[in-house]
Amino acid sequence: MRIFIFELKKLWNWRILLVIAAFGVITWFAFLADVLDSYESLKTHGIYGAYQTEMFKLYGETLEPDEWDDFNIQKKYADIYAVGDAIIAAEPLFAEYGIETLSEFIEWHESESYWVLVDGSMLVGGELTPENQARMDMQDVLHGTHEGVTLDEWYSSPLVMLDCLRTVEGRYTNQQEHLDIYTQNDMRPAVVRAAERLSVTGNNSLINGHLMREVSLHAAITGVFALVAVMILIIPLIIIDRSRMINLLQYSSAVGRKIFRIQFSAAGISTIVLSGVLTVMSFAVFLSRTAEYWNASIMSLGGDGMWMYDVTFGQYVIFLGGMIISACVGTACFAFVLARFSANIVTVMIKSIPVGAALAAILVLSADRAFSCNNIVFNRVFVGRFDMPEVVMCGAIGTLGVLAAALVVRREKRIDVL
Repeated sequence: MRIFIFELKKLWNWRILLVIAAFGVITWFAFLADVLDSYESLKTHGIYGAYQTEMFKLYGETLEPDEWDDFNIQKKYADIYAVGDAIIAAEPLFAEYGIETLSEFIEWHESESYWVLVDGSMLVGGELTPENQARMDMQDVLHGTHEGVTLDEWYSSPLVMLDCLRTVEGRYTNQQEHLDIYTQNDMRPAVVRAAERLSVTGNNSLINGHLMREVSLHAAITGVFALVAVMILIIPLIIIDRSRMINLLQYSSAVGRKIFRIQFSAAGISTIVLSGVLTVMSFAVFLSRTAEYWNASIMSLGGDGMWMYDVTFGQYVIFLGGMIISACVGTACFAFVLARFSANIVTVMIKSIPVGAALAAILVLSADRAFSCNNIVFNRVFVGRFDMPEVVMCGAIGTLGVLAAALVVRREKRIDVL
């Protein structure tokens, strides 16, 4: 036990912890703070505007038919058109073209004389005629575009509010035809199963449509930081003894032969503790802004694609945290093995950097948009053949790392140092 405690003290060196802390501060201000700020903005400035956030506060985690009726989207349309009509009445430019209402402007603005189909996309057609310039000027007026306009002001303009309200209506009505595209035409079995589940639930989750994208990106960045941190923590434990050839002295006794195994145990426990603490600390800040969605289901179909599994946001966060910790354990074990077969710090760094980069890339590709049909591991690597391959990938890193380190530890007891 005394040897174990001694090895733990070697691991938790204040200089190493200071380096990890400094790296954490840099990671937060360079990346994580921006992700959190982005989510805060998207709560009211995303494709749904402030409407989805408003509905969640009114009706809770799911939207039922009577609640949709209570939301009274037709009245909201009427209010937007009334504001637009007032703006048009006060602007002479609209009168020059005989436009008196917002509905007339939209019909004229979307006419075929202004838009042409190019490679499947609608683009502004022809040259910039006075009429087309007038269209753009009118659009700017209805968008509230002017020098010094704020994002809140822009999202309060009639055209933007109208776009957001249309997106909300499309999100919560007539979804079956979109789901039928997946169930009838998609070649990915897991996606088809998810679409069938959504057909049963009615795609009625009121979870913020941007939340899972942002928290998964937050998890991916946190995971890379945690991977680097555990490598900084683990590598010096072994490489210092190897570079000074202390291990040769240790192998001269039966107790000394057990030290490598003790170091492995200390490294494993320390990795779990460090990665767990870093993950919890990082997620705690994000959850302080999103805890209201803890029990809301992530399963939904919206502007960011399909989130395929009926798990709550809280369970989703736990899955992401588990993926990070599992990948960190595997990374620490691989670093432990690389340090064992390196003569000095330069050698182990040459070996560790590409290995760490590869493992970090796997974690990022697994965590970013995890449980979405757009996740790269799910979509590109496994082509949607089975559920949750992202979790399997991170679990495999942990399992393979532990097995590799365990084999090296077992071999170490019999190694010939003569």
